[in-house]
Amino acid sequence: MKGPRRGQPLSEDGLDEIIRGARGRAGLANVGCHGLRHTCLTRLREAGMALEAVQAQAGHRSIESTRLYLHLANDWLAAEYHRAAQLIDASRDVADAVAR
Repeated sequence: MKGPRRGQPLSEDGLDEIIRGARGRAGLANVGCHGLRHTCLTRLREAGMALEAVQAQAGHRSIESTRLYLHLANDWLAAEYHRAAQLIDASRDVADAVAR
């Protein structure tokens, strides 16, 4: 921030001003702090952060609140499914080999 408030604690209006400027530079019409919070937490989860860690970062009391908060991309969900399926198949192959 510039001007007489420089170096002072950031106010809600000051944060709104920063977001408006960033939104304009990015060419986005309707992005606010809450939407950015959703995006940040979703990206943390997609990057592999444990759901419980995302919950703690968000300050949610309930893990269900955190689950509702996230907007996971379909390709991320598909990749997680395939990763889990490969682990299941690998453990089944090991069990089959031991049984022989």
